[in-house]
Amino acid sequence: MSYQYVRLERVGATGVVTIANPPVNALHPDVAADIESAARQVEKDTSLRSMILTGEGRCFVAGGDIRYFTEIDRRGAADMALRVQRMQNVLFDLRVPVIAAINGHALGGGLELLLSCDFALAEEQAKIGVTEVQLGLIPGAGGTQMLFSALPFGTAKRLLFTGDRLTAAEAARWGLVDQVCEQGTSVEVALDIAKRINSAGPLAVEAAKRSANFRLRHSLDEGHRREVDIFSALFETTDHREGITAFLERRSPNYERK
Repeated sequence: MSYQYVRLERVGATGVVTIANPPVNALHPDVAADIESAARQVEKDTSLRSMILTGEGRCFVAGGDIRYFTEIDRRGAADMALRVQRMQNVLFDLRVPVIAAINGHALGGGLELLLSCDFALAEEQAKIGVTEVQLGLIPGAGGTQMLFSALPFGTAKRLLFTGDRLTAAEAARWGLVDQVCEQGTSVEVALDIAKRINSAGPLAVEAAKRSANFRLRHSLDEGHRREVDIFSALFETTDHREGITAFLERRSPNYERK
C-alpha cells in the first residue's frame, strides 16, 4: 500500500513508519490518517512483531499545520483534534510495541505523538515540548491528559503553561524519553531494541502491552485482576510450552505465535 505522507518499510520483523511531510513534518489531519493507515497495516501483518515511528529530515513532527489552522473554525478544530486522537489511540492500542525514534524536533503535536508510543529514543539535537500556548492555544490531541502519565503533575503543568522546549538530555532526565542517542542514529538504535523485542515470545509481548496499557487506564486493583487473566491465558499457548522447553533444553525458542 502506498501513502502520500508516510513510508512503511519492513526491516526483519519490524515495521518502520517514516513521516514525510516536508519541511517539518507538520501534523495535518491527512498526515495523521496516513500514520493510522500504516499502523493498521502493521496490526494486520502478524509476522511483524514491533513498529518504529520516525520522521524524515530535521524534525520528527514540529507541531500542527499552522497554515491549516488559519483555514478552520471551532468545528473544524474539533474535527482535526478528534482525527489525530483516533490515530494516536490506534498507536497506543496497537498489537505490537511502538518505538518512537525521535530524529529531530518533537514539538506540540509531535510530543503528543511521542506520548502515544510505548517508549521513545531521541537524538541529541532534538528539542521537545508542548509549545501550543505560544500560539494562543492548548494541546488538542491529548497533551493536557497524557503528559500526566509521563511526568509529575507540577512538571507537566510547568511545560503546559510555559511552552518551554527541552533538550533531549533534559527530556531524558525528566522521563519523557528513555534514551538519548547521537545525531542520525535513532532508527538504528531503535532497530537494535526491536530485534530484542522480536526475539521474545510474540504472544507474551503483545500480552505484556495489553496488561500495561490496562493499568494506565484503570485502578491498581483492577490492573492486578486483569494481569492474572492475561497471565493465566498464556498457559494455554504453544508458545509458552515452547519457551519453557527451550529454556530447559538450553536452546533458542522457535515461537510460532500460537
